[in-house]
Amino acid sequence: LLTLFQLLACLSLMLHDMDELPWTLPACFLGLVAMEWICFRLRRFEELGVLLPAFFLSTLGLCVAASAAPASLLKQFAALVLGVVLFWILGLVLRDIDLTMKLRYAAGLCAILLLAANLLFGESRYGARNWINLGFITIQPSEFVKVAFVFAGCATLERLMTARNTVLFLLFSAACIGPLFLMRDFGTAVVFFVGMVIIAYMRSGDWRVIAFFSGAAAVGAPLVILLKPYIADRFASYLHAWEYAATSGYQQTRTMIAIGSGGLLGLGGGNGNLDRVAAADTDLVFGILCEEWGLIVALCCAACLVILALYAATRAARASSAYYAIAACAAAGMLLLQAALNLFGSVDLLPLTGITFPLVSNGGSSMAASFAMLAFVESVQNTGRKGEKRR
Repeated sequence: LLTLFQLLACLSLMLHDMDELPWTLPACFLGLVAMEWICFRLRRFEELGVLLPAFFLSTLGLCVAASAAPASLLKQFAALVLGVVLFWILGLVLRDIDLTMKLRYAAGLCAILLLAANLLFGESRYGARNWINLGFITIQPSEFVKVAFVFAGCATLERLMTARNTVLFLLFSAACIGPLFLMRDFGTAVVFFVGMVIIAYMRSGDWRVIAFFSGAAAVGAPLVILLKPYIADRFASYLHAWEYAATSGYQQTRTMIAIGSGGLLGLGGGNGNLDRVAAADTDLVFGILCEEWGLIVALCCAACLVILALYAATRAARASSAYYAIAACAAAGMLLLQAALNLFGSVDLLPLTGITFPLVSNGGSSMAASFAMLAFVESVQNTGRKGEKRR
């Protein structure tokens, strides 16, 4: 069924571009189908709980790129291939809990170095200084820092919730979240903060942890707005998008119009108009999905992230190590929150933060890093494998 959907989606896009059909369109979709079936053949049926929704989401990611930014389609497919490779490599590493523990400091160091490089050499886009231009390619380091954050952060608290480990975890979290504020990447900072809360709560099992972090956020948010008044100006149109339809609410109002015009089944691949709005294929991607592929398909995207979160939560109790349970729930929670910020921000139910929809929004860094994050979600089913001990 998934392959049939992919072929029909490709056909719809080809019919739209029949006059100037780029060779990359059929090539990328056929490559996706081939890679997908290779992955499925290497897995047992009961191990497809992560890969099936991931390939469905990434299929729509290619559809969005082909429709709204055709020149980036090949790059998006290359990022998808890289993401699948990272998924398999990280999955192999995670099967050996002792190797994972040995690599935690290297992962933490990589996260800090990536953020430091971003602060030194990053360039601004849409108000956030979170991109590094390497000449032949532009990357967003904070996306890969998420992977390192889960890898090292969960390992920091794996063995025992001692005062020393707690301090190390908090210092590492501050080292990851602090630079994001300097880059003005506040949406990503929120995702990291929630990941930190999930990890700390699952390790301690104490609701006071959530209360403490929630209180800190409640106190810190007004201070940030006081010190950075432009943040308040940025969110001035929140919940009043139609009143600012010609200015700061332009993107959200056009997104809501697109959602309404698409109906349940959509207008067909490439037949939408939202791609004329800035950041339509990234921040407003839910609008493109609704307009071209219909509300049903768009809601299925949101359901996929919910399913992945439930998959991690329901299997956590059976994981052979606390690390797998914590890492799976943290990764799934961060991906789900990221999708929620993107979806609700595009329709003015939350402030528009510039967060991408995992595996769907156009962007190579986001695509590759999101697939890598899924390796943590899948690791929750690791039981009785090499180097693992039940703790």
